[in-house]
Amino acid sequence: MFVIEQTFDGTGRAYVVARAVDAAADFAGPPDARPGGCPVERWLDMPRVLDPRGRQRMDLFGFCLKNVADRARLRVGDRVALE
Repeated sequence: MFVIEQTFDGTGRAYVVARAVDAAADFAGPPDARPGGCPVERWLDMPRVLDPRGRQRMDLFGFCLKNVADRARLRVGDRVALE
């Protein structure tokens, strides 16, 4: 389960940054993973976001959506499953 923290467009693509609800759980994202049912074009590395103490947050994951229009389906604060 993930919570959407940010969405944005860039160079004709839609990106989603989401926080894992259970940050301690390991998971492997299959190539056909669909956060909130939205197809993913490719996986991104973990975003380089720092916490208030200046340490990298290890609970964030970035997704590049196949369809730019799907960005509207994922709103900040939404809880989504990685289907």
